Amino acid sequence: MSKTSFVTIPAIVLAATLGASVQIQGQAPAPAAPPMAIKQVKPGLYMVTGGGGNSTVRVTDQGVILVDTKNLGDAPFNDLVAQIKTVTPQPVKHVFVTHVHQDHSGNIGRFIKAGADVITYEGLKRNLETGGADGKGYSAPAGKPDAPNVTFARDREVRLGNATVKAYHFANAHTSGDAVVHFADLRVIAFGDELVAATPNCDLPNGGSVLTYPRAIADALKLDWDMAIPGHGDNPMPRAEVEAYQRKWQAFTNKALELRKKGVAKEQIRQQIQAELPELTPWMTTGVINDMRLDAFYAELTNATK
Repeated sequence: MSKTSFVTIPAIVLAATLGASVQIQGQAPAPAAPPMAIKQVKPGLYMVTGGGGNSTVRVTDQGVILVDTKNLGDAPFNDLVAQIKTVTPQPVKHVFVTHVHQDHSGNIGRFIKAGADVITYEGLKRNLETGGADGKGYSAPAGKPDAPNVTFARDREVRLGNATVKAYHFANAHTSGDAVVHFADLRVIAFGDELVAATPNCDLPNGGSVLTYPRAIADALKLDWDMAIPGHGDNPMPRAEVEAYQRKWQAFTNKALELRKKGVAKEQIRQQIQAELPELTPWMTTGVINDMRLDAFYAELTNATK
């Protein structure tokens, strides 16, 4: 995912937020999505890029633990399985899914049918049932992913072969169904879209929270790891980059609350944040306080400052 410049044309902002493919008259069509590719992060652990959000593959002597399942459909599912088979003949035994969006949750049902336990935070299952008002959840054109067959309330540990893996829900952030997955023995963590290499997205209609987002990242930073797999981005991220990401979120949240307490109106708050924190523009403006989500953003600030 490349860095995005902030633009004020609503159609482009909307397209970037929804992942839609919009072609403006006289503008070349968007390039085709890159094919899937697998790369080693550490011995026994791989990331699969392309075909949706990043997937993480933990190879053990008794099977595979997978994080995230790519875009919904037979072709992405088969391609992901084929990528895994290039590094191990072992079957996928356990799957963690980091959040509801179908580029990560799309093939829950296919992995269940293949015999895997698919494990999610219970909030993801609720997101599947209710969806999001802006269509970013299960109502994407590809359809609705199936429900998981295992859920957890706060954390869930899986032991398989020579590996122990634990998933956590720390706070609402990207959605209200987020989970991060910690590979303690390898000191690696898979974030899903709580952490991305370019501009973040807070899906407020699906229960995301601007105010608790930085706390979710801060709590994940309390775990022992030195490398993170982002939800989107071609490479793992070192801990220092994630710490910088968390500081940006905290600065944004603090400034937004400060301005709301001062009575800055909804129509001016985005421009005021950009004026006072220019280093966060466009980083915080595309998927967090774009035109479509400004009302929900301002409502969350208002509720917090009553």
